[in-house]
Amino acid sequence: MHIDTTASDIAKALAADVHNGALLPGDMFPSERDLCDRFDVGRNTVRNALTNLQAMGLMDHARGKRPRVAAPTLSRAMASVSDAARFFFSGTEGRAHLEQARQFMETSMLRYAVENATNAQIARMVSAIEECDANLDNRIAFRNADVKFHRVLAEVPGNPIFVALHEAFVERLMKGRKIPSDFEDSLRQSNEEHKEIVSAVLDKDADRAEAILTRHLARNYASHFRQALERPASEDDESQ
Repeated sequence: MHIDTTASDIAKALAADVHNGALLPGDMFPSERDLCDRFDVGRNTVRNALTNLQAMGLMDHARGKRPRVAAPTLSRAMASVSDAARFFFSGTEGRAHLEQARQFMETSMLRYAVENATNAQIARMVSAIEECDANLDNRIAFRNADVKFHRVLAEVPGNPIFVALHEAFVERLMKGRKIPSDFEDSLRQSNEEHKEIVSAVLDKDADRAEAILTRHLARNYASHFRQALERPASEDDESQ
């Protein structure tokens, strides 16, 4: 009995070739003709399969050039998941779910950091704080430094899953949040809380560190709620 091969089947087979080393990062994928012959399908099915591979983060395709194998990384895979989930997280309720997940993850990582952060990792936190201090009048630069501070927490355990989750969801959440009109006071307060967190880490006080971070995250999200209540419904729809 002949079973039709789908684009999903082809994408899975080619993904297996990448992961088992039959295709290496930088290699060109076989031509459309060769893939049609291998899987006994038409060109449209092959093209859809390659589109699936690109969504999986396993293919780089520059315009006018043959597709090449991209190095499989957890960050690439999570980025595609993040893109697929962005509509779920676009509304206020979706953001609230994401904020709660972030709080559970970051407070746990912070407690781990209190006991296990190296001097180099603490130094990166301090460096991010200094960068924030230097950019209290520049919302974008401050936000980028803010992201660096919280990323260090994801890096401390040495688990790539935490870093990938941070890149896919937390960075998007932080960079997508509107900054209040009185932003200098708000940014200064946020960075003072960063300093308190590092102080608690240096004191090996996990309970104090967690309490400060929880207050920090809750205050920032409360600010988002207030902005959502103040802006017109049409503007809220556009921001989603």
